[in-house]
Amino acid sequence: MAITTAMIIAGAISVAKYVAFSYVTATILGALAPKPTISGSNRGYQTNAIGPAQDHSIVYGRMKVGGAIVFDEGTGTNNKFLHRIIAVAGHEIQSFDEFYINDEEVTLNSDGFVIAPSKYVKETTTQVYVGQVNGVSNYAPVTTYDYVIRIKTHNGSADQVADTDLVSESDSKWTSQHRLRGIAYMYARLTFDADIFPNGIPVITAVVSGKKVYDPRTGTTAHSDNPALCLRDYLTSKYGLAEETINIDDTLISTAANICDQTNTNAGTARYTCNGAFTTASTPYDMISELLKSMGGTLWYAQGKWRVKPAYWTDTVMDLNEDDLRSGISVSTRHSRRDNFNVIKGTFRGEESNWQVTDYPQVTDNAYLVADGGQELSLIHI
Repeated sequence: MAITTAMIIAGAISVAKYVAFSYVTATILGALAPKPTISGSNRGYQTNAIGPAQDHSIVYGRMKVGGAIVFDEGTGTNNKFLHRIIAVAGHEIQSFDEFYINDEEVTLNSDGFVIAPSKYVKETTTQVYVGQVNGVSNYAPVTTYDYVIRIKTHNGSADQVADTDLVSESDSKWTSQHRLRGIAYMYARLTFDADIFPNGIPVITAVVSGKKVYDPRTGTTAHSDNPALCLRDYLTSKYGLAEETINIDDTLISTAANICDQTNTNAGTARYTCNGAFTTASTPYDMISELLKSMGGTLWYAQGKWRVKPAYWTDTVMDLNEDDLRSGISVSTRHSRRDNFNVIKGTFRGEESNWQVTDYPQVTDNAYLVADGGQELSLIHI
């Protein structure tokens, strides 16, 4: 899943304190549990997939996604037009923000036709008779534009209706009863042209603002990239744990959401954000782990409720001494070098990297580096 893990290294705290609290905790917990596999299933559809039974895609925050092809039909003379429906999410989304053809951003007009780049518009100039002057026939050039691609979108609302253009142009294969309620999708009509599409049918993707999530702080449901709210949504959704809301500690969710929303003094953005997509083929364990990574957080179940805490610095709350010990002290005189780290490296995928997986700038703690004799020991975060 392409969660914005780069945000984990950002926060209004010093690197040393953050490393001491967040990464040590995450590393210890991660060492006690199986590692989730980073695969296509938990990065969502990055291209267009086709098959007899594709999984739903779930999108939190803002992300560039492809989708599952759920309908293809050719119409017109010699199947001039291809009608294709691409399901991008198995839930309602906030909006479609940008569109890409073979990874090249395109511009749509108000009717959904691709008007830029110009290669997707066929320009034809003809001479039209405009009358006679002194017995001489006059002709004037008239230019017409044929649009090769039309893209229409539906956000997946519970009451959405079938696409009227597709219903009218389909040979009775797509009717007004084909509403795809609760599924966000793109409907694309492509005109056959071997010169424009020399490599066959293009890949159509989009940047979307994803699922609307419930915020217990305001009692409203709206689009958000707040990791605590996205995690709460996953815990209560039918594709997640389907947990009853009464079993969610919304007081701690609200506290966690406030921490995630705090301004990062280094970047001027929110401390933690969650922007990514995955499919329902991913296990709840894997997805909860990935969601927690986006805020360096911990999730636990206690006293009948799910509780969460993101990574952040807190002041000392108590002092412990020998009187608090239940047994004698054991001392480890040597710590394995493979368990040490003084440098944090990792990858992220987001708008800053043109939606490609790339390395984020490494974080180095110079004090730890000096203590390790100048030898870099890296913790790799994917």
